[in-house]
Amino acid sequence: MATLGIGSNVGDSKKIFEGLWLWLARHRLFSQMCSSPLYINPAFGYTKQRDFMNATLSFSTALGVCELFRLVFYLERRWGRARRRPFKNAPRTLDIDILFFNHMTYKQSYLTLPHPGWNRRASVLVPLILQCMAWRRA
Repeated sequence: MATLGIGSNVGDSKKIFEGLWLWLARHRLFSQMCSSPLYINPAFGYTKQRDFMNATLSFSTALGVCELFRLVFYLERRWGRARRRPFKNAPRTLDIDILFFNHMTYKQSYLTLPHPGWNRRASVLVPLILQCMAWRRA
């Protein structure tokens, strides 16, 4: 089971999230998908920008962690995120973080799991709690 944190504050964030959901749902390597409701959250770091729309998305996948990381990088570009940010915490069309992957602890220069700071960010905690509540009702 993998869990992603998703954020957007440029363009039509709701439409971007819907497109991402449909892309993953139609792909044969993803199943048992569950997401949180969308959560509007103030920007942090660089605060002179629009609020972010955030969500979490969990699913089963046949991909390995490095393959998922490459796919996340591709999906961010597919939905219009520039390859390089103009500055840290800059506005973006789509930001995808791998929060958890199969209870794995992993540390490389490009990826740390679980995602560092996930448990101190409202942009992750609130959607995760809402997702868990929805999952228990299902």
